[in-house]
Amino acid sequence: MRRALQGVVLVLSLLPLAVGTLGLLMGVEFYIPAAAANPNLDSQFRFMSGWDVGLALIVWWIVPRIESQTALFRIVCGAVFLGGLGRVAAWHATGAPAFAVMAVTVIELLVPALIPWQARVARTHEGQGGLP
Repeated sequence: MRRALQGVVLVLSLLPLAVGTLGLLMGVEFYIPAAAANPNLDSQFRFMSGWDVGLALIVWWIVPRIESQTALFRIVCGAVFLGGLGRVAAWHATGAPAFAVMAVTVIELLVPALIPWQARVARTHEGQGGLP
């Protein structure tokens, strides 16, 4: 159960790593033509892309000890969920995004469903006297 959770979390972390890296390198042109962008938008986009990469690195730090990182795991899940809520707000404010963005939004909104799984792994780990 622990290894499966670790695998799922690692696979999910590849999304912010990939999108964040592309966003850092390409800027807002990753999504819109350069002519439609302005320096403030590009700056904010690259900043948030850096946060995506940072999030992936935090997840990688959590995964080897996922059974003992309950608080940080919940914080990360909550942050991802809040990001998904932000996408829903944007969807309502400006219209539906591309299908890929809608799919990512669904994933972000479902990430907190991993919290009970992690809690079960943590309880199992405690019951085994802390053995991996």
